[in-house]
Amino acid sequence: MNKRIPTTALLWALLPLLLPCGCGEGVRSGAEWQPPAEETMPPAFAETEAVPDYMRAWRMPEGFAGFTGRWNARVQGYINRQLETLGTDMADALDACATPLPCGTAYTAAQTRALAAAEGLCAFLNRRAEGDYLRYLTPQDLPANLDWQDGADEPEIGDPQAQKGGTLRLGLQRSFPNTLRLFGPNSNNATRRYIYDDISLPLVRLHPATGRIIPGTADKWAVSADGRTVFFHIDDAARFSNGSRLTVRDFITALYVRTSPHGAEPFFADQYLNAFSHITLYGDNILAVTLSTARPYAPHYAAISADCTAFYAEYGPDYPTRYQWRVAPTTGGYTVDTDALVMGHSLTMKRVPDWWAAQRKFTRHSCNVDRITYSFITEPSKLRELFRVGEIDVFSARDADFWYEGLEIDPVRRGFIQRVHFSNMWPRNCFGFHLNCSAAPFSNRNMRLGLHHALNVRHVIDTIFRGDFSRAGSYFGGFGKYTDSTITALPYSPERARAYFARAGYTEEGPDGILCKPDGTRLQVVVSSRIDPLYANCMNMLREDAAACGLDLRLEQMDDTVFYLKVKERQYSAAIWSWGFTPPLPDAAAFFLSTYAYNADGTPLTGTNNITGTNSPSLDRAIIAAQTAGTEEEAVAAQHRVQRLIAATAAWVPGWTTTYWRFAQWRWLRWPDTPQCRFCPPRYFDPLDSHLYWVDEKMKQETLDARRSGASFPEQDIVIPLPPEAQQ
Repeated sequence: MNKRIPTTALLWALLPLLLPCGCGEGVRSGAEWQPPAEETMPPAFAETEAVPDYMRAWRMPEGFAGFTGRWNARVQGYINRQLETLGTDMADALDACATPLPCGTAYTAAQTRALAAAEGLCAFLNRRAEGDYLRYLTPQDLPANLDWQDGADEPEIGDPQAQKGGTLRLGLQRSFPNTLRLFGPNSNNATRRYIYDDISLPLVRLHPATGRIIPGTADKWAVSADGRTVFFHIDDAARFSNGSRLTVRDFITALYVRTSPHGAEPFFADQYLNAFSHITLYGDNILAVTLSTARPYAPHYAAISADCTAFYAEYGPDYPTRYQWRVAPTTGGYTVDTDALVMGHSLTMKRVPDWWAAQRKFTRHSCNVDRITYSFITEPSKLRELFRVGEIDVFSARDADFWYEGLEIDPVRRGFIQRVHFSNMWPRNCFGFHLNCSAAPFSNRNMRLGLHHALNVRHVIDTIFRGDFSRAGSYFGGFGKYTDSTITALPYSPERARAYFARAGYTEEGPDGILCKPDGTRLQVVVSSRIDPLYANCMNMLREDAAACGLDLRLEQMDDTVFYLKVKERQYSAAIWSWGFTPPLPDAAAFFLSTYAYNADGTPLTGTNNITGTNSPSLDRAIIAAQTAGTEEEAVAAQHRVQRLIAATAAWVPGWTTTYWRFAQWRWLRWPDTPQCRFCPPRYFDPLDSHLYWVDEKMKQETLDARRSGASFPEQDIVIPLPPEAQQ
């Protein structure tokens, strides 16, 4: 009898044939595609346009002609609309303040609205007076006496003993992504960080040990006296992985393609419109970015994105389909190896030949392995077995059973596999239960609060995770002083849960103890998640405790891609979900601003990162205030207020978290061991993100020989605490 091919495997095998190209006959849209010659692109500017000489030779994607004028007009229109809206808000608030009863919460709220509107009016009036958003000047126009910084005094990162070469083999317990695009529909998936976010070098970055600014693609920078404008000098050697030189043109390309409606991603347009006031060019390698307001860590927040201009030569209305499987060039040390791409199964990152930053101070000991292969394996038992036999080099050990009993295996006892406990100080993921507030039942806040008290997360932590995990509190944990540590999760309480459910209309109790409405509607909540046995085990325990609260808790699990789309389209009630955050400051805008939940006409806006559909005017104002906080003290206070208001929405039930990362590795994977960098700097969530490791090929062969001969090495547990300076 012929062996039946699983339907899922068959679909993945056919995926390249089934996906629409949308590019026209004869146009290649897959990962192997190469852009047309740059000289075939249209000129960026007409001969009659007044631009500096260095821009005359620019070639840009089709449709760019006239963009500068269109964008500047768009910004002015946006500013005028904001002024009109804020003026109306201020007038309404002042009218409310003039009521005969100048006291009480209504009066206080009106005062707050009036002050917020006044601050907004001042800010936008100043922006309007400052003129055009995009400005094209010459090197001679650069302000004199700028205090250029280069971060040269910061300690080196990594280990000079690191060896180049070899392959690191990793397994990802998730399904293959449904796009390789850098931005656009469905691009913000769990795989993007492995191929873009953790690879590309921005203009500047934060030193992973000290937290201070160090060079990226900019080799020096300067901040204006008012703290709003940051000048960046692009390293003359900076290149994309396809060999294209990085110039100021690529930052304008990023603005053009990411804010275009073709990208179908409103976040970037809002970011450019609100976070920045101006972008000024001073030649091919100097640009200045003016923030809407002064901020701590100004160079970090002014580091706008760059996109390789030549790569987007065919950018247009069909971008989501045309570029679905095209790999965007990066400025980092790795890029996707399209020759090794196995659709639906694995992707491999290859080290960029002659990488421009290979000898730079802060990158020369990183990106050591030649290749990183990611295999997408959804079945945990299969992934564990591949690791046990040495086909996978590293295995994340978040499961307590695996950490304690699962690693009681012969390769560990014989020293072939090492256990690693790495303490870190990276912002924590907001892992927990996200609730869809835009639809029943969780459009009712009483239902949300009832669920908070009905989920006995502490029981899960103490039992399944053996007390090794902690209960999350603030949505933005792990940001040091910017995290409000006074925020705690609501406790499990059947009495409080039933009281809130009663307020939501569930006043009757059925024969099985589950609450119902008088019309017989049963109190049932379906929690969605990706396929994961660990989540299933946790939900079984939560369901038993929820029943004591009168709640019938159900779990539905699905493929990663299906789950991702379900959540992004807000077709769920509750979801086990998390976002990953980066230092130095929390940024709640993309996740909680109402503009990412609803259109101007009040209709739902889906596909954004506001997956809870949160719509809170007070939270909106607090988020904007946090974005415009000019001093560190103001930023701390503003961030704490945002986090308290997020907690007040009850749109997120805090889950479990850790202050460490635990994994097991074959002993041939080596890490830095220097006075400045023992193992890995603490400002990494997953130490593999640092790319400071290397594969010792001699040790690998020694290990494989010992396994065959019956020899052993000492059993080893590697425990990396936070360095003393990080514990202060």
